[in-house]
Amino acid sequence: MRSCHRVMVAVRTGLFVAGVLLMAAATQAITITGYTTTANDRFTSGFPTTPVQNANPAFVGDGMDWSGVAWSTTTYYAGNYKGLAMLSPMHFLTAQHYEYANLNETTLGVRVLGQDNLVYSQTNNTITNLGYGLVVTNGGHTNPDLAVGTLTGDVTAADNLARLAVFDDNPSSSTDNLNNYNGLTVLLSGRSPSSTTGSPRVGQTTISSVGYNGGDPTQAYFATTQAGAIALQVGDSGYPAMYGWTNPNGGDELTVLGVNTATGSGLNYISFLGVAGAMNAANDVLAPDGYALRVVGDRYATWAGLFTNNINSNSNWGLGGVNNATSDQYVAFDASAPVNTTINVNTNYNLRGIYFLATASASDGFTLSGANTLTIGRGGVTNYDNSRQVFSANLALGDHQYWNVGAGGVTTGAIATNGHLLEIAGEATAIIDGVVSGAGGLALSGSRLELNAASTYTGKTWVHTGVLNVAGSIAASDSVILSDNTRLEGVGTVSNITGAGSVDPGNSPGILTANTVDPTGGLDFNFEFTQTGSPDYANASASGNDVLHLTNSTPFTAALDAGNVVSVYFNVGSLNFGDIFRGGFYIDENTDLLALIENAAFDVYLADGGGSYLYNGVTYSLYTGPYAIDLTAVSDPANFASGAVSGIVTQWTIIPEPASLVLLSLSMVVVLRRRR
Repeated sequence: MRSCHRVMVAVRTGLFVAGVLLMAAATQAITITGYTTTANDRFTSGFPTTPVQNANPAFVGDGMDWSGVAWSTTTYYAGNYKGLAMLSPMHFLTAQHYEYANLNETTLGVRVLGQDNLVYSQTNNTITNLGYGLVVTNGGHTNPDLAVGTLTGDVTAADNLARLAVFDDNPSSSTDNLNNYNGLTVLLSGRSPSSTTGSPRVGQTTISSVGYNGGDPTQAYFATTQAGAIALQVGDSGYPAMYGWTNPNGGDELTVLGVNTATGSGLNYISFLGVAGAMNAANDVLAPDGYALRVVGDRYATWAGLFTNNINSNSNWGLGGVNNATSDQYVAFDASAPVNTTINVNTNYNLRGIYFLATASASDGFTLSGANTLTIGRGGVTNYDNSRQVFSANLALGDHQYWNVGAGGVTTGAIATNGHLLEIAGEATAIIDGVVSGAGGLALSGSRLELNAASTYTGKTWVHTGVLNVAGSIAASDSVILSDNTRLEGVGTVSNITGAGSVDPGNSPGILTANTVDPTGGLDFNFEFTQTGSPDYANASASGNDVLHLTNSTPFTAALDAGNVVSVYFNVGSLNFGDIFRGGFYIDENTDLLALIENAAFDVYLADGGGSYLYNGVTYSLYTGPYAIDLTAVSDPANFASGAVSGIVTQWTIIPEPASLVLLSLSMVVVLRRRR
């Protein structure tokens, strides 16, 4: 036996086989019987820095989004660029035996071709062994071969990258049965003989057998394919083994099964990710960064709902036998059929994954209601429809999970996280009207998430893309982490704010309450003012002027600097000498507020119907005079809805512009005079 590198492999499938693996020539590449450039090359030109995706209908991967299949930024064994599967914008699947620094072959970074057809790259931070896969010895290290790399940051935005899902064909959440994968068509990829410029190659074959390593069926699973149609070679380790899955809505997409590990005895060996233990171990790596493993499976049944509306009734799923047959299975809801779209969660019930299929109507969504709890497993929720789907029954998370709310959106009531992460993607708004509880966290990788209740969950809140609107409270959440080009808004309460996005209090305008702000990641702040004088502090949803109310004795963990942009939008007819606007930052403590913010970059805008800047539906122009703005911090007792406070607020006073101060501002031609 040989691996896709020089290693020792121990495999137990009834017999023990071990061998010292042979090296291959640098020009050797994955062998694909009947290879052609049109059918098997992933790129037509430009690899590795300016690749052009193969769009020929003859390509074996045609019709599927390949943006989640990455390659290394540097060459490795025999001048090879390593192929890698992106499990999130920050995490990639790899072969552990290829990841030892003492062999100078650890992944230093990855490149992806985003959905916008631009190439993005990011450096690697760590490699974590999952404890699953074929056991391989390399460079004195012996480990199961499945590993996950963590980048120093997102390689590209979450909505610019195909999220490669793990294909789950197991009978239940806790029972693994790789025999279900026997005969499955698999896409194996590997390197070109022109290793530095030749396109990676992809071929199609079938899984011929499955097994497990060391006699332990709970871990180290692997699958094999015959090395006739496709033969892996030295240098192909770590490339993903994939399955072209036809989802329940009829679309084709790439899913990942595992990684190339070894060859021998006429077989290719694939370290397998689609088992509960390996998926759980991968989630343990992804979740601390606010990402959940995307997991998909074929639908077990589709809602018929012709008799009653009870969720556990077999007849409502078009099945016979004793009720509860769909428990812990992947199921679909299709409103294009004549079905009851109101489902009663008549008992505590568990579904591993839920799909809402597309229909022509935008007003035929389902509602799942009832007094009991619906537990959703690792497959999460996918809404292919343009209608909103509503869960008014209480929900519980059975695992870390990824939801895509699609173009229609999803609304839920209460969600018990049970210590798990819920990551939400999709182009429509996700709305959570109920309390989110437990030690788990929330992450937004989509367009918009609205949180409307007083939630008690204690995990972190990530905003990878889009807008998080908090109308209720997430004060118990450890922190809100804003990625670049994201926004936190609303009139509720959050805990600690950090990251690189923007903080936009209110809903045009309003008051957002937070504990502290850590501005060191490059946070920006946007404030809209519609009235002179003080805000209406008692009316958070219609305060007149935006306010970020910071309640901690240390409101800022560090002073703002030029990397923090504070934009003020005066939504008034004009600015006049003597006008005073109060709002922006408000702190409870008697602290030198001005010293904490004065070194930020300030931009001031004035409402202008012909302006070129759009904010909250209003067009603005950058303000250029004739007045200057005097920025101060003043005492201003406030009767907030949470109680009366004698704190300090920023005050913006319109004054004549002294000639001696012209053009001394940080980021605009308007002078900001600061005095304490």
